[in-house]
Amino acid sequence: MTQSSFTRDVPRRTIVKGAAWSLPVVAAAIAVPAHAASTSPASQAQLSAQVGGSITADDNAKTATGTLNGGVVISNVKNGPWETGALTGKYIGSGQWTSFAITKPDGQPFATGETIVAGGVTWTVTQVVTDADGTWEIDFAGPSQSVSADTVFSLPPAVFSGAWTGTPTTRNPVAGTVSVAAANINNGVTVSGAVSHP
Repeated sequence: MTQSSFTRDVPRRTIVKGAAWSLPVVAAAIAVPAHAASTSPASQAQLSAQVGGSITADDNAKTATGTLNGGVVISNVKNGPWETGALTGKYIGSGQWTSFAITKPDGQPFATGETIVAGGVTWTVTQVVTDADGTWEIDFAGPSQSVSADTVFSLPPAVFSGAWTGTPTTRNPVAGTVSVAAANINNGVTVSGAVSHP
């Protein structure tokens, strides 16, 4: 049995390059302001994805379980308060999964339309996708938040389990991915990070 554990804040100025939906996004990113010369507080702020959690894999059985604790990290906040714009977050099962489930820590499923308070934000579950062409995803939306200092808005915590085919590699691992965005930072660009095996 192989165990991998991962908890970290995302390093600054790491940009995730576009990837096909079937490839996991294993890097984490920060969105640099699109208008760096602008003097508006929102244009000076930076966005990163906080990705915490773990993955425990059994290579013989080709199964894994894990946790996801994501968040929207707003940093370099100056001259606040100001509005983040709408917040969004996603948990995604990516890689060679043949089955995958993302649930609340108590094992209950996320339901489209339900609201969950986490990290001081009332999140609404906007979409639950299960095995649509190999995609497993939970989408969240939160209202704009007023910020005066560097802040983390945590997504609702989740657990996952799944099975895969083939042999995951460092270039094509099985992963639980977190993606986040804030509409008023760099035109709402999405940044991501993941817990993965191997």
